[in-house]
Amino acid sequence: MNPWLLLLIPLLPGLSAALLALLGGRLPYNAIGGLAAAAAGGSFAIVLSFCGAGVFGAGQPIDFDAGPWIATQGFQAGLHLHLDSISLCMCLLVTFFGFLISVYSIGYMRHDSEQGRFFASLNLFVASMLTLVLADNLVLIFLGWEGVGLCSYLLIGHYWRQKDVPLAAFRAFFVNRIGDVFFLLGVFSMFSLFGTVSLSELAAHGPTLASIHSGQAALAAFFLLGGAFAKSAQAPLHVWLADAMAGPTPVSALIHAATMVTAGVYLLARLDWLYAVSPEARLIVAICALVTLVLGAVLALVQTDIKKILAYSTLSNLALMFLALAAGSTGAGMLHLFGHAFFKALLFLAAGSVIVAAHHEQDVRNLRGVLKKLPVTNIAFLVGCIGGAGLIPYLAAGFFSKEAVLGAIEEAEFSGFGFTLSGRLVHAIVVAVETLSVVYLFRLYGYLRSDAIAPEIPRPAPGDHTPAAHASHALHADSNSDHHDAGRHGGAIKETSPAIRLVLGILILAAPVFGVLSASRAFGGKGFIWSIITGGGAEPEGVSLIHALPFLIANIALAGLVFAAFSNTKRREALLGRLKGLKLGAYGPLSRKFYFDDLYEAVIVVPLKAAAYLSRLILENVFTGIITVTGWLGLGLSLGLRRLQTGKVHQYAVAVLLAIFILAFYLGGH
Repeated sequence: MNPWLLLLIPLLPGLSAALLALLGGRLPYNAIGGLAAAAAGGSFAIVLSFCGAGVFGAGQPIDFDAGPWIATQGFQAGLHLHLDSISLCMCLLVTFFGFLISVYSIGYMRHDSEQGRFFASLNLFVASMLTLVLADNLVLIFLGWEGVGLCSYLLIGHYWRQKDVPLAAFRAFFVNRIGDVFFLLGVFSMFSLFGTVSLSELAAHGPTLASIHSGQAALAAFFLLGGAFAKSAQAPLHVWLADAMAGPTPVSALIHAATMVTAGVYLLARLDWLYAVSPEARLIVAICALVTLVLGAVLALVQTDIKKILAYSTLSNLALMFLALAAGSTGAGMLHLFGHAFFKALLFLAAGSVIVAAHHEQDVRNLRGVLKKLPVTNIAFLVGCIGGAGLIPYLAAGFFSKEAVLGAIEEAEFSGFGFTLSGRLVHAIVVAVETLSVVYLFRLYGYLRSDAIAPEIPRPAPGDHTPAAHASHALHADSNSDHHDAGRHGGAIKETSPAIRLVLGILILAAPVFGVLSASRAFGGKGFIWSIITGGGAEPEGVSLIHALPFLIANIALAGLVFAAFSNTKRREALLGRLKGLKLGAYGPLSRKFYFDDLYEAVIVVPLKAAAYLSRLILENVFTGIITVTGWLGLGLSLGLRRLQTGKVHQYAVAVLLAIFILAFYLGGH
């Protein structure tokens, strides 16, 4: 294969982004969406062409090296792209979902007034992520890293005229900038210790040096963790992820499925050798991932916004990936990354179809029964829920990837700082928490399949002051929103976009196909995806189908019970009435998101506001006073000097003679 084709993979969507940014306002809508989809599709086609080049598994990598990009006397970072088995799988994932989401967006964003800006940002997002996964050095990775951060800010803030949307975009941007500082410190530490930032050179020679200089290697590992935690939303830097739901739903699918949030997982997978000699770093990863796992699963239980339920589900699944990496199983972590992409993209895009059909209502309490009128979306939601809950082997995209993670955790031991965390204990916690995924996903599906069907969702009345009405009113009032005209005045709930139905249909078939290809040998499969990711490495032992059967039956029964409870009005209201007595949603840690926002408010926001207020006082009083006094002194001096300028020659002559006399007297004395 021609290595120059590697450059075209990120270049095609990058050029499309530039073209759409310049000309998007002048092009017709179908041309804008078509160009964006064609660019992502072209990259996908090029990536597919590399699948037969012998790269998969333990095959020979393909490199494109254009020479030094940054070069000084002691430092070099080249424009070097590296395609091996993992990066090829990541490129397939990014381009496949980038193409499908671009096609989906043609239907979803049809009535948006800033389509050129949206599709330009979407293409730039794909180009940045492809740069990140193909880069062979940490500096080029950082370029893609910053690119996806910028595009997430632009896309989350797409509806910038709506209340709280700019703040949500800024919050995501700010938290990721904190991570970027740690990432840069990690890059500097890596170069200081190893003398290179090339991933290929680091993988070849880094483990030996890292074992000798374990303290410096651990410091670099901790710095890079900060960047990975911010990008992949691990506690305590997870607070931006739910706010990212302020963007259009295709953006939520792109960020939460195959691109930005997986960047931290990919970085740690690439540097697994570094964490292998830093057990303390792996222990921190395990602890933070456990906290994130619990936070995501529990908070998903009490959300009423359809997109935020899925956002917190993403939080929990990202934690599984990090737990696998902490256990030393890159294969399990990456396998779940791919499985999660399939079922979470399906869920988000199905949620987008619901939102469009229901005229941009997002509160599940107001969406009761809508799936009964959306046949394709209903199948997509069900397949996505089965995949996310890992209920049925082969049909569920996430079943075997979760089993691989559980197997890796059970065999591991997390030690550091004189403390040991048993893998069996972590395994038990994960199994218990993962049961909650069955509850929150089928709670959501139960609401959407409820027996109460709303024939239309009207625009809120002028006197309606409920939160849902205010949100809906804000959406309808926004001239830049993507809402259909029918939604502005209410209308029938139905699937209207062929593009949305087409993409959902493809993913309905693709998710089970991934489930079949990811089947482990313990379940009678061939471990095809595992072999590709690891180059034929040994799978975690895990449990066989016979041993997993009781848990499967229990989870399927639980899913049925939750669905039965929430799909029936009487049973749902009775259950919610009992739960309301616990006040979990109105008070306490769940309503305050376990106080992370309050903590950041107290530790960061309040001190910054105090510093800003103090700075303003200093500027307005001290500095202004100094400038004012200086002005007065200058004015007084100028007035005094002005009095000396009389215009009389004999007075000037006397002054000159007096000055000469004083000077002569002074010089004569010395």
